[in-house]
Amino acid sequence: RMRSRQTFFYGVAFHLTGDERYLALARAGVEYLRAHDLDRGARSAVSWWKGDEPHPPLGARNAQDLAYANLGPAFYAYLTRDPAVLADALLLYEGTFDRYTDPATGLVRWAAGGVASETARVELVASLDQVNAYALLLAPIAPEPQRTRLRADLARIARLLVDRFWSEELGLFRGTIHDPLERGLGSRHTDFGHTIKALWMIERTGALLGDAKLSGWARERMPKVLERAFLPRYGCWASGVTRDGAIDAGVTWWIAAELDQAAATLALTDRRYTGYLQRTWGCWLDLLVDREHGEVWSWADLDNPSRRGAKQHLWKNGYHSAEHALVSYLAAQEIHGKPATLHFAFAAMPPREELRPYFFSGEPSAVEERPIEGHPGLRRVDVAFRHLR
Repeated sequence: RMRSRQTFFYGVAFHLTGDERYLALARAGVEYLRAHDLDRGARSAVSWWKGDEPHPPLGARNAQDLAYANLGPAFYAYLTRDPAVLADALLLYEGTFDRYTDPATGLVRWAAGGVASETARVELVASLDQVNAYALLLAPIAPEPQRTRLRADLARIARLLVDRFWSEELGLFRGTIHDPLERGLGSRHTDFGHTIKALWMIERTGALLGDAKLSGWARERMPKVLERAFLPRYGCWASGVTRDGAIDAGVTWWIAAELDQAAATLALTDRRYTGYLQRTWGCWLDLLVDREHGEVWSWADLDNPSRRGAKQHLWKNGYHSAEHALVSYLAAQEIHGKPATLHFAFAAMPPREELRPYFFSGEPSAVEERPIEGHPGLRRVDVAFRHLR
């Protein structure tokens, strides 16, 4: 999971800068993951190693770990269209959905075997993170029949998230629904971050599939979450709501990133949402970015900014900060009426309609190609996108 997230980071760094050193690092990460961590026979991935022993047993691997194991390979496949990497990303996708989809509900289960209590867990992230980690990236570029299956799975997951996890009463997505005592405010994963990410993924799924009703459902609810989460005194995003209904005003890096990304998406078609970004991008840059040593702090205390969380821990790696940089750049260019230039590395140019700026649609207005030193057979393709939606 963590190696795959760091591989994603290097892929985004190349995507934004065109610096071929980052492409080499992304490629090295993908090759390591494919050689050491992909369990092709089981169409799964090893969660961690203890010496030479893979852990945990196949049935006890959780769906969220498997989703993020696929993040780096899926992004590299999007970046390069490498057929071998794409095939492995699709192999892991099919293995995960075949093994973890609950036939009774259609949701992705947390675990597929092993400890009964783990198998019984019904977690928002088990289904949601399949979407943002790889399915939305792979659906536009996968060959048939996987492309049709991915689109169907995306549509099903989006509707199930709405039907099973959304609470109109709370104005939030419930993070878990298997424990009646953990379905209210302040419960596990019931916060602004998971809620806005789910709404963003539902909206992006609707946009990809041409399902205006699905996309519109999410767009109706996103503004209310943004308004509730915004802290006007600080110009920052809050993290959630406590069990007693108070706003949790702590700034958490990944939640701030997800809220910014949702606001940026809305701002593409409604410039009023730049009012948030003008403040919250400043909060991100001033409070969370370590300007001396790089990367971002995991949290910041608004009343004592010198108190900040670690930049590296078991769930803290380059994924969210890289995605935030990518989405922020794309939105800022479009808002200012400028083309957004992204760098790809292709052996052969894909169809024009498959050239997409990450989770968005856009018109490729200019394309330049040049050889890549150290990557025989690949050409750096710089694409300028306009009219992002």
